[in-house]
Amino acid sequence: VLHRTRANESEFPTYQRLLVPSRLKGITKFIDDGGYFPNSIIVNFNAKKNKLKFEANSKISDSNACSGTLIIPNMYGIAYIIDGQHRLYGYANSKYLENNTIPVVAFDGLDTIEQLEIFMDINQNQKAVSPSLRLDLEEDLYWDSDRSDSRLKALRSSIIKQLANLESSPLYNKISVGEDKSVLAFKPFTSALLDSNLLPIAKGNKYTPDSLIGSLYDISNQDHNKEMSIARKRIVDFLILCYDLVEQKYPEIFNKEKYFILSNRGTYAFIALVGSLNKFITEKGYADINTTSSERINLIEKYLNSLMIGIINLTDEETSTQLSLLGAGADIKWLRLFQSFINAKHKEYAPEELIDWYERQTEEYQKRGRGYVNEIERNMKSVILNNIQILFGKNWELEINSIKTKCQERANNENEKNYKDGIDKRVEWTEMFTIVDYKTIIEKELS
Repeated sequence: VLHRTRANESEFPTYQRLLVPSRLKGITKFIDDGGYFPNSIIVNFNAKKNKLKFEANSKISDSNACSGTLIIPNMYGIAYIIDGQHRLYGYANSKYLENNTIPVVAFDGLDTIEQLEIFMDINQNQKAVSPSLRLDLEEDLYWDSDRSDSRLKALRSSIIKQLANLESSPLYNKISVGEDKSVLAFKPFTSALLDSNLLPIAKGNKYTPDSLIGSLYDISNQDHNKEMSIARKRIVDFLILCYDLVEQKYPEIFNKEKYFILSNRGTYAFIALVGSLNKFITEKGYADINTTSSERINLIEKYLNSLMIGIINLTDEETSTQLSLLGAGADIKWLRLFQSFINAKHKEYAPEELIDWYERQTEEYQKRGRGYVNEIERNMKSVILNNIQILFGKNWELEINSIKTKCQERANNENEKNYKDGIDKRVEWTEMFTIVDYKTIIEKELS
């Protein structure tokens, strides 16, 4: 069984997940209790010297199939399990080890890519392939694809694995690759590279124009394999230098796990920030695709220093608030925080997304926005109720009685709450209209 770990790199592309002892015990018990598996174990024979022999009996009419005897040479590693390793090893300690028959579908001489694709096809729709393993496999699956978007998937996967596996990388052995678990997950790197502009974004074979600004991948190079290797080196070297800067100059930040750099949210925020800075120096004309990694890091070093100083200057309360952020938007909030540290010291760095975030986050803007909403609602209420009264005269309340009943109930609840809270304020039912109420009145009475 070839498992997807660094120990088997000479056999890549491999794909199997590691055996899970708890699953094996459960499967053995299932078998011993009379259970069986109707689906086949799938294997691939890989006999290079001693070939398989098949002695056919007779061919089935109207079919290419025939029955016979398969003679398997007695040699180590003659077959690889594509799917069904837990079922197979579940029999190892079973009382039915010697007398149960297991259905098997066998291939002969499949290359590793074909084996991998079968494994993915099967497991994509059964027990989920772990996200880390799936993303890891993308390099093997898509590197030679005819589609640009698929090749970029492969390139992102390859970049991450080099960051994880190169001994010169500060992230060496710190990223979970395949079945090897470590402090950083694979997926945040993928998401960060996707949003970083270090690589272009493609749909099919069409590239998104905005994603080409700052991209270190030359889309004009039609030798795709060569360009992917060149771009991988550009990006890996650049990111290694960025992480090196933090590790060497700010070890108190870098060496702290689950902090602002060595964490999954930190991974996304830091790499996306590096990409944003690279786009910035490209737009300013300071760098282009041919700028060396050393020159590139020199151009953004002062900005990264400002980021680190911003992190160091956070109060304990601010640090705790940031580290406790939850939810899918937390990584974006960290990216905006990182960008704001730099913008505070370098006003020339002001990406549009940061300005937009400032406007949406600033309390002054939020307060002003709430004021506008309240003013709009007051005007809406005045116009609608005036028109209702003009239209129906003294019977206007009866015309909207169902809505009035709901408003009265809301008012009663609010008055009860105010009373219990010791607040001397009485709310009238006409103050409890909602936008939905206004919509109903307009559609029913004023249309």
